[in-house]
Amino acid sequence: MSIETKRLLLRSFNLLDTEKVYEMSQEKSMKAFLPDQVHKSLEQAKEVIEFLMSKYGHQSVVDQLPYILGIELKEKSELIGHIGLSKIDKGIEIGYAIEEKCQGQNYATEAVKAMTNLALCNPLVNEIWAVIDLTNIASIKVLEKSDYQYIKKENSKVIMKKEESTVI
Repeated sequence: MSIETKRLLLRSFNLLDTEKVYEMSQEKSMKAFLPDQVHKSLEQAKEVIEFLMSKYGHQSVVDQLPYILGIELKEKSELIGHIGLSKIDKGIEIGYAIEEKCQGQNYATEAVKAMTNLALCNPLVNEIWAVIDLTNIASIKVLEKSDYQYIKKENSKVIMKKEESTVI
């Protein structure tokens, strides 16, 4: 499965992505905001990719969560991040990361809009949640530009939500 936007291809991971996924997991922003996605070794990155690959091929993206896709620049065929949906107590959460050298170019916003629209097209999904570190201002801006609504601050997190009626 893949989703194409103007500049991006959101696509399934494969084992050829192992080294790049490991490298991106070592970046300062990943360690700060997504520490559970920092891999200790290439072997661990490979195991994670194999797990994510096992989730592909179901009838819909919400049939078996987590559902995580790589974010690739179309013009360069270069993997620059990931985006996905995971199960949380409230329902479904969106998560994403763009490698540091590609941040600030609206790639995350483009990917979030595409993945949100895909998820909200499923009749079983009427809202998508986002839980962001309070200090991750760039990520909060991505969600605001993607029409997610602020819900509340909880501990050191900001909770935002996008509902079906606001599909873009």
